[in-house]
Amino acid sequence: MKRTAEVKEAHQQHAKKLLDMGLQKADVSATLQRNYGLSRATAYRDVDEADQSRELEDHSIEATPVPMVCLEDRDALMRMTRQLLIDAYTDGNVQDYARLIREYERLARMGGLSQKF
Repeated sequence: MKRTAEVKEAHQQHAKKLLDMGLQKADVSATLQRNYGLSRATAYRDVDEADQSRELEDHSIEATPVPMVCLEDRDALMRMTRQLLIDAYTDGNVQDYARLIREYERLARMGGLSQKF
């Protein structure tokens, strides 16, 4: 079933918000696939179109942002990662859960913490 223009625009708006947060295109695409049941190709196409429209709206935005994680961002990223861990556990997504555990541990080590699950 083909998506309506409004639904496609909503997906792209969500992608723009995630890209504005500095997330990588692959992560944004995976989120669209998971949240909206999109195919991989459709999700990547939506992310690319959202990224291009972001650049058209503001030329100072990098087309491919590379987020630099600093200590000030660590706590917020750890909270976000914990929420994603809960979602992955609830959905029974073992692959994402394992990846998020590694990311959470990496973030915890940034601040000198040694935190294991």
